[in-house]
Amino acid sequence: MKIGDLVRIEKCSAITRCSCFFCRGNSNCIGVVLAPAELNMWHVMFDAGEWEVYEHEAEIISEAG
Repeated sequence: MKIGDLVRIEKCSAITRCSCFFCRGNSNCIGVVLAPAELNMWHVMFDAGEWEVYEHEAEIISEAG
């Protein structure tokens, strides 16, 4: 994973909308990697806002050139 990559995380597994960041923001769970973060995480900008994710939580949809 690197800056500029387009990534997707799994949608929330709750049957009904929960209070997690992605459900509250009605997110499509697709974002762009902005920068490295602490503890081997990455800052990712989603449609609901910025969130930190671990590399293993995200699937790369499209790599930055």
